[in-house]
Amino acid sequence: MVSRKYQSPFHKIISRDKGLFEGKNFLVSTDSINWIHSHTLSITEQGQLYSSDENDSHYLLLQSLQSCHVQIFSSLASSQQHHQTLQPRRLNRASVSPMDKQPPVVFIKTYENDRLYIRVLSKNNFGQLLSSLIVWQNFKPQGLVKKWYCENKVEYSTSATSVPHELLVCRFKIFGPIPSRSKNLTIVSGPKAPVYQPKAESTAADFVSVDGNGNANGGVDHVHEGWFYAIGALKSNGSLNFLSELDGTLLYTIDVKSIMSSEIREIHNSIFDNSNVLFIGQLKELRFNNVIKTTSSLSTDQLVTSFLTRDGKMVQNNQRILIEFPLHIDLEDWFVGLNYFAKREYIGSYYFQPKQLVLKKGEFDITHPPPLTDFTRENFRVSKKITIDIIEAKFENFERQHARHHEKHEDPDGKIYAEVRMWGYPWSRTAIVNHTNNPFWKEEFSTDLPISTQMIHILIKKCAYNDSYSAADKLIGTVYVTPDILTKKVKSSSTVMTGTNSGNVIDVNGYSAAGTSSQNNTISFYNNNEIVRLSIYDASNLPIGKLLLHVNLKEHHILPPPYFRSLESMLGNAPMKDLIHYCNVNVPTSDFEDVSLMMLDIFQSLGVEDQWFKALMEAELVNVDILTRKLYKKKNSDHKEAQTSASNNAFNTLFRGSSIFSKSLERYNLRIGQEYLEKALAGFFTKISMEKKNCELDPRYVSLQEKKLRQGKEIDDSDSDSEFTSDSEDEVVDEEEREKNVNKMLEDNFENLYDYVEEVWHKIYITSNDLPAQIKIQLKNFRTKVELACDPDDKTTPLNCLSAFIFLRFFCPAILNPKLFYLTKNHQSGTTQRTLTLIAKILLNFANRQEFTKHKEPHLLRMNKFLKKHRKEIYDYFDKITGRKNDFNEKILDLSHDVKRFDLGLGNDSTSNELPTTPYLIDKYLRLTELIHLLDFNRFGNSSAITSPVSLFATSAGNNESADSENGPEPNGEKNGNGAKDEYQIGTLEFEKNEFLDSAAVNETEGFSKSLRRGNENIFSFITSNITLRDLQKQSTKITAKVHQLETVLENFEFPNNLLPNQNNPDPSFTNDILSRCYLDVSRACLVYLDKDLPYNHNYRKVVEQNALSSLKLKFSTESRASHVRNASVVSTSASISTSFTNNSLGSALRNGARSSIRRWLRKN
Repeated sequence: MVSRKYQSPFHKIISRDKGLFEGKNFLVSTDSINWIHSHTLSITEQGQLYSSDENDSHYLLLQSLQSCHVQIFSSLASSQQHHQTLQPRRLNRASVSPMDKQPPVVFIKTYENDRLYIRVLSKNNFGQLLSSLIVWQNFKPQGLVKKWYCENKVEYSTSATSVPHELLVCRFKIFGPIPSRSKNLTIVSGPKAPVYQPKAESTAADFVSVDGNGNANGGVDHVHEGWFYAIGALKSNGSLNFLSELDGTLLYTIDVKSIMSSEIREIHNSIFDNSNVLFIGQLKELRFNNVIKTTSSLSTDQLVTSFLTRDGKMVQNNQRILIEFPLHIDLEDWFVGLNYFAKREYIGSYYFQPKQLVLKKGEFDITHPPPLTDFTRENFRVSKKITIDIIEAKFENFERQHARHHEKHEDPDGKIYAEVRMWGYPWSRTAIVNHTNNPFWKEEFSTDLPISTQMIHILIKKCAYNDSYSAADKLIGTVYVTPDILTKKVKSSSTVMTGTNSGNVIDVNGYSAAGTSSQNNTISFYNNNEIVRLSIYDASNLPIGKLLLHVNLKEHHILPPPYFRSLESMLGNAPMKDLIHYCNVNVPTSDFEDVSLMMLDIFQSLGVEDQWFKALMEAELVNVDILTRKLYKKKNSDHKEAQTSASNNAFNTLFRGSSIFSKSLERYNLRIGQEYLEKALAGFFTKISMEKKNCELDPRYVSLQEKKLRQGKEIDDSDSDSEFTSDSEDEVVDEEEREKNVNKMLEDNFENLYDYVEEVWHKIYITSNDLPAQIKIQLKNFRTKVELACDPDDKTTPLNCLSAFIFLRFFCPAILNPKLFYLTKNHQSGTTQRTLTLIAKILLNFANRQEFTKHKEPHLLRMNKFLKKHRKEIYDYFDKITGRKNDFNEKILDLSHDVKRFDLGLGNDSTSNELPTTPYLIDKYLRLTELIHLLDFNRFGNSSAITSPVSLFATSAGNNESADSENGPEPNGEKNGNGAKDEYQIGTLEFEKNEFLDSAAVNETEGFSKSLRRGNENIFSFITSNITLRDLQKQSTKITAKVHQLETVLENFEFPNNLLPNQNNPDPSFTNDILSRCYLDVSRACLVYLDKDLPYNHNYRKVVEQNALSSLKLKFSTESRASHVRNASVVSTSASISTSFTNNSLGSALRNGARSSIRRWLRKN
């Protein structure tokens, strides 16, 4: 056997003992005042610290040492020796005189906050105990979120021959530090940009003030910032250069490899009134949340690195840059490109069997062990999508506060808004509304939460200036969305900490928010826990009201892409009609929209959305075909007229309801057509909001409006009693004059409304050629399918079905609520909202070629003039957008759909597979994860259908019990959707049973499959053409079981025996890794660990390389344990710790008998 040389005693002991420890003669204490003699201290394989006496009785001192805090006191004097405490049975108590020189004390605080002081009398014991504690400090405690780590997946060659090239280049507008030499910059005005705000309650320095020239002064360090145009160049080495657009001068550089993926974020439209703004920065609070506090002493400021540099020198900045792209497709390309180089975040560990603990590259060499990062980890990616729907607020004692504002000569009314704040920055705002007792918003905000985020703040602010956000806006109150609110619908493993023994406790106004709701954050649940009402706290932490909101967190754990290879191949030839039937049976109507979008994302990312829509249309039109056939049979029936009436009603309501097809096509059209709506109609809505013309045609409402005007009020003034009250003025007004005024108003209103409808139809009609081609293709196919299913003589139904999607579900929703589609900045109300409602109603009737009648809406009869005038145009429009006629309209909107997408060149790079796909940033593997939980056999038992649907999106991963069987239950005699028994099942071929095909760590699987395809093309064509729903369910159950298995393992503590197996032993790599990161914080005398990416701290000394422990000048006893107990004192010597603990300490390994003894009493206890 070849002897191994070790760099230090620490290296040898850690490699030999792997965290185990047994030593004799210690003094222990829980308060450093009362000390107890311990005959033997032992650390087990599970990280438990036990004490034993001479009679072999064992006492558990610390339950778990994973990620414990270790502090070393060179001399800790005791006092109050007579303080009485309850002593464990059979332990001798020893008092230590504070006057004598004391041996060092090791203070241990576990992650669960249990504390213990250990006075170590022997240098040998000290070195071995410290080596063992160093091991346990590097193993993670219980909980998924504690297994967080990040890493760069892209490796760039730094050789002299490799020259970085540009991957992306774009001219955009950025908000950042303005260089001192700004003559070559085009500085522009822009919206106010938020800076980091440490406390949510503070309002100082909330925003950077931007003057008319775009200059800014503010922020943490008063950095001179502003908006200006620049050229951005993302290079293949991960550096992002900002260049002057005039002469190409380098302004500054960002090393994207130092940024985490969660620090590259899209900014919500409400912040800058723009959907194309990207945030890139270092979020200090977010980084601090990722740190395990017991093994690090770094503050939030110490966790950031140099963000902006120029020629290797740091540029003063506010730790973030904002980029406004000209087009949304540019934002999508850059979002993917930046995330390609950024640190990607996972939950994982070096776990499982030795055969899976393999190197990423190369062979294992025991003489030159590779770094630990070269070993693969079992991991999954976490998706935490949160939706916050802020509905309304209800303030208490509003009248009293109103009067108090009057006394202070303050505006008691004014305007208010709500702001969602995380990590010291605002990420979304509601519209500005009147400050009343019960302000109403009903606005939704969705985003992706990083793994470690545990709480969200919602700030209620009052505008300093009406109708505008400002740095001077006053904070009214704060709402805390705590972990128990976030996880109320997540019933499986979650990264949100709701347990009470968490090391990182979250406080809300001084109360713990880690567990269930406290009395300080009163929570009321409504509608089956769908909606909550949370307290609003003022600056004094006193409740002043409630905020009604709906919070929905969907958390999914996503395995690496190789796990989904088989499923992706199967879905390319999936039995789509069977999938549709399965969803119709098992999915409740309330989840149709979510499931529809999930399916759409999957098939769109796989490039087979046309086949998916074809299957949806055919499945949806089956009933139409049946109804048509029945009508043929009953044409000569005696009840012909009744049958015709019933059939007409059925056809008229076709596709008006909610189905997977209708929701899928609706979401598809809105996704593709969002930019079209913005460029075609946004200006129209702005015009209506500014003009505020009255378009009311109902004489009843016009009469009330005329009455308000006579009383000197505005038309939009609220007056609930105006309809029923009468005053002296009304009595003297001539009825004829009133009628004359009303008629004149009606005439003016008609002209206003007619002009608006003419204008909006003109915009739609002349941009028919600008409507995206993807929408036209689906509408064309849909019209053809409907025509084939209907009576050949029926020309009305196909057009009605067409209008149900292009007008009812596309144009009209945007007209009714333009704020929801980012077409306006604020909600529309009063006269403007009524005008939009009338326009939408007229357009819908127009699209259905249906005139208004005097029985239904007589006040709109005059608008039939518009319907008749443009009747030919609506037929012409339908023919153009469905390809029945050539469209000679000129394209005038310059949409990004017509712009050729830039190829990032990442298609052949396996590390890019888990990134969102472009366009539309679809997270394919998140959607596939949602699908496998939907198709999992264990969700509905052995049946493929259920009688009472349950919500499929209420939990993240389902029940962990499904992990008991990897393949799940397999019902016998299952038939496919066509009624024929399956002739082939995935997994029945012999080569498919091979274990390595199921291993995600094997990269050769795909190549092996391709070689088989080359060998027998007929077999594989047979397989792909006979995929059944049961095959998809079987594969989904298999992947789901692996997710649950990994969740179960990662929820547990980490142990050395998981990481340090006997074969493929990576313990030299592990030992080298932890000791290379192990420092002594000399200011606190505690052991901390520093990653290579973090800046060096001048208080840190490396334990091994810099012999940091020598600075503590530790003294150890040379007398026997008996004299210590007898004399109750410790005798010091001048021996100080050196690079070796004792002459023979490294040879005195833990005896096998001692280990066996530990196991015996562990089993006994």
